[in-house]
Amino acid sequence: MSAIDEIKAKIDLVELVGASVKLTKAGRLYKGLSPFKQERTPSFFVDPERQYFKCYASGESGDIFGWVMKREGLNFREAMRELAQKAGIQLEERTPQQQHHDEQADRLRKAADEAAHYFHRLFLTAPQAAECRAYVKEKRGLTDETIATWMIGFSLNDYQALSNYLTQRGYTPQELVAAGLMIENDEGRRYDRFRGRLMIPIRDERGRAVGFGSRSLDGSEPKYMNSPATLIFEKSRTLFGLDRARAAIRNGVNGLTGSVLVEGYMDVIGVAQAGFANVVSSMGTSLTEDQFRALKKLHPRIVLALDPDAAGNRAILRGVDVAREALERDDVATFDARGVLRHESKLNADIRVAVMPDGKDPDELVLDAPDEWRRIIQNARPVVEHVIDTLLANYNLDDPRGKSEAVQAVAPIVKDLTDPVQRDFYIQKLSRALKLTERAVTQALGVVAAQPAATSPQRSSPKSAESPQKPSTLATSAGELGLNARAGESRVKTNLELHLLALLANKPELLIDANVTLTRAKLSVLGPEDFVNPAVRLGFTQLSREAMGGLPQVINTLSGDHEAVDDDWLSLIADQKITHEDDLQLREEAVRTALRLRESNLERELTSMRFLIDQATDSAKENGNSADLQVLNRQAQELASNRFRAQKALRLRNALVLDQS
Repeated sequence: MSAIDEIKAKIDLVELVGASVKLTKAGRLYKGLSPFKQERTPSFFVDPERQYFKCYASGESGDIFGWVMKREGLNFREAMRELAQKAGIQLEERTPQQQHHDEQADRLRKAADEAAHYFHRLFLTAPQAAECRAYVKEKRGLTDETIATWMIGFSLNDYQALSNYLTQRGYTPQELVAAGLMIENDEGRRYDRFRGRLMIPIRDERGRAVGFGSRSLDGSEPKYMNSPATLIFEKSRTLFGLDRARAAIRNGVNGLTGSVLVEGYMDVIGVAQAGFANVVSSMGTSLTEDQFRALKKLHPRIVLALDPDAAGNRAILRGVDVAREALERDDVATFDARGVLRHESKLNADIRVAVMPDGKDPDELVLDAPDEWRRIIQNARPVVEHVIDTLLANYNLDDPRGKSEAVQAVAPIVKDLTDPVQRDFYIQKLSRALKLTERAVTQALGVVAAQPAATSPQRSSPKSAESPQKPSTLATSAGELGLNARAGESRVKTNLELHLLALLANKPELLIDANVTLTRAKLSVLGPEDFVNPAVRLGFTQLSREAMGGLPQVINTLSGDHEAVDDDWLSLIADQKITHEDDLQLREEAVRTALRLRESNLERELTSMRFLIDQATDSAKENGNSADLQVLNRQAQELASNRFRAQKALRLRNALVLDQS
């Protein structure tokens, strides 16, 4: 691969342009205001599939190199150096040896292409290929059109057939060995690598032949054999079928979006024949960093369609580890809420898992039931959820040590979740599976978790925030639980958050007064985990971090496009009117709202705890092991004590306000 191709493979033009131009999706393209001329109506477009931009206002167009040259006033060589540095590629001047290297690679690709045509002709016409034709057409169900499209081939059971054909066409034995078409043994004898086998050409993402996958037809070993690594073929950087799947992955096909990764070449070909052309295979290896990037450039959704066995699960776990390692080389590497692997600036791949029915290969399933294939792929589970279930199955969850080991096993994935609400979803899932409290799981994971998600944020008047309904008493059965609070309580909870944030936005130092009161009541200080709404949580974090001078200054900061501030939370507190002008009244309002918020959080946590206690009680009756129940009861007592302290502090504060009035 040339340096230019390598740079293009690693840098996405949409992301490169999007760093300085606000782009929005417009069909299969992205559009925005011209970066070259002043305009009010967008006339600048980026084609993610062709990796090409066009500005109709100025007439400018080009690829990633043209973009950098125009935007930064560089020549091609300077633009190439800058992009190579961004892509992490060591760029050197092209020496005569390197030019020879590129010419040799072109020569080897031409040899592979000649071999593909030769094998295909044999498949269609040679009497020796009759068994191969029967296997492909009758057993695998491929049509003549599919056979021609994918250039299915056959290699004669002869040690010199291919080499004789290609040497007559001007290729040297050394070139055929370098292309992986011949083998040279220790004694210097050369012979054809593929003999008496079904042949499937492997092409790079530009559609150029680079190698072959093959299958024996007589039961001889190895059953499956690929081309070796060569100058033009690297398994870790190649995805079988990607050249034909690009458009379907980018634009969707037959009710599906994104890419589907299967295990074999015939799976790719069979599924594509059924009308689902968005399928690729990774050469029998788990996904690598380069393969993740290639798929992500086309569409963020990647579905792993693997066999329901231990090997399939190991493949998924290896793929997840590779993806995380690839991402963690940059600034922030994370899984996000949907089961998605995310890097804020480079990678954003929604990886999911679709488990095939027992005994069914993808091409067999789609041939028998195409609607079932579509349903399975559409309903693929987030990879985080699948991995958690897979890892938990390896531990004895009835044993305290087993529970601890299980939490540590899933910790890396849960820690990588960026969205606090979705991260908390998996913390809740773990707590239920392990029969532990969310607090215990959160502490074991070493993450800051928010409380379970309530209903959508509701705007309200200060009156409703200052006069909340009385929280419900501790639930006595699982039926009273509900993972979210009841509708009225959810609105009250959200209003308390919004009202407190509005107070802090007016006067951030009020947080000190609230925390002093909580500390005196032997309660922990306010933290991000006290807030359900992610935007409100972010606002609290920013206000507690930065010494902002009131709401007007916050607005000015936001209008100045300050990178450290996200204004989503500002719109939420817009109608939380603060009527108090006196500093003392503001301080009392902030303290009482903080106490109400903490009481509400403890109430809901106690409710969740009761659910776990009910489960542990049933389990103790069945197996006689009450260790979990004892731990949960102790934790419930601690929560109840903290709730009592919050209620007492609030009563004292209310009494103080009444006395002063």
